[in-house]
Amino acid sequence: MNDTSVARFYDQLAADYHLIYADWDSAVERQGKALDAVIRSALGAESAAVLDCACGIGTQAVGVALLGHRVTGTDISPAAAERAGREATSKAASS
Repeated sequence: MNDTSVARFYDQLAADYHLIYADWDSAVERQGKALDAVIRSALGAESAAVLDCACGIGTQAVGVALLGHRVTGTDISPAAAERAGREATSKAASS
């Protein structure tokens, strides 16, 4: 499998990726809290700059951002990364 076919696979999955979880919103919150605890225990109480280099649709990146961290997400799948951006914007607006 080459990079192009992997990206294509995840591009096609991006719209439905959240269905892997019984409750994606809860997964975002749970994973964000878990990662926040790790980040703050290693770096201190202040928010941090975080790079999620395989962010997918943002399950972890969005959760960490909602807890005050400055997150940059990248992914091999442009469609997944774009969805992550939309999810981050949507969740930030509703919180």
